Amino acid sequence: MVPISVVRPGEGELIASGPSQIRILEDGSHTAHRLGIGQITVPPHTPGPIQHRHAQHDEGFYVLSGTVRFTVGQEDIDAEPGTWVLVPPGAPHTFAAQGDEPAVILSTFTPDLYVQYFQDLKKMVESGQPMTHETMAPLWSRYATEISAEPAPSPARTQTYMVVGTLRADTDPAEFNALREDEQRQLGALRSEGRIGAHHISPARRATFVEVIAADEKEAKETLESLPFARFFEAEFYPTTPPDDAEVAHRRRL
Repeated sequence: MVPISVVRPGEGELIASGPSQIRILEDGSHTAHRLGIGQITVPPHTPGPIQHRHAQHDEGFYVLSGTVRFTVGQEDIDAEPGTWVLVPPGAPHTFAAQGDEPAVILSTFTPDLYVQYFQDLKKMVESGQPMTHETMAPLWSRYATEISAEPAPSPARTQTYMVVGTLRADTDPAEFNALREDEQRQLGALRSEGRIGAHHISPARRATFVEVIAADEKEAKETLESLPFARFFEAEFYPTTPPDDAEVAHRRRL
């Protein structure tokens, strides 16, 4: 039987981010990195992070207790317990505890990569580094996060390419298998950005088929090369019909 994950009260990695705390309930290791979950506690009358936007993951917030004010660009949304707020990639956002009691929020990250951001932040603070714009900027960049109160610009219409990758004969199976989780994580990130569509592996043919969405073949190759498995395949690129707006929106929801 496949084991389940149980995190009891008081368990889970605890990370402080300024006056607030986040308790990691799922770091992605039990979900093939499709989903990360944390419980955020914000003291009364305490602002959250500076307004920012993410490019590689959706972020969900379910208010468990207290009153939370979400700010999205110029709009304020006051949320009482039982409210669910979903922030897609590219949307600026922040939050603050408004009432006289702590605000507790269940937060989701899909895919899970932003959990690692909080873990890296914890290491940085424990090393004695100050939390300044200069020290934080590389961390924000690593997790495709920008400080901004403006929505990300809509991507220009792009070409699609069907990439056929054939496994090289000299591939080391142990090295290949060791990178499976990293490959799935990066595929999820690229898919959330709308840069990767369909993906299929054919073990019998020792081949993989990847739909890449890019402005041109050069950009398509750069996207493919960002995949950990790229080093193991000889790739051929075939241009196809670009997706329309509805198809692009659908793929981002996958």
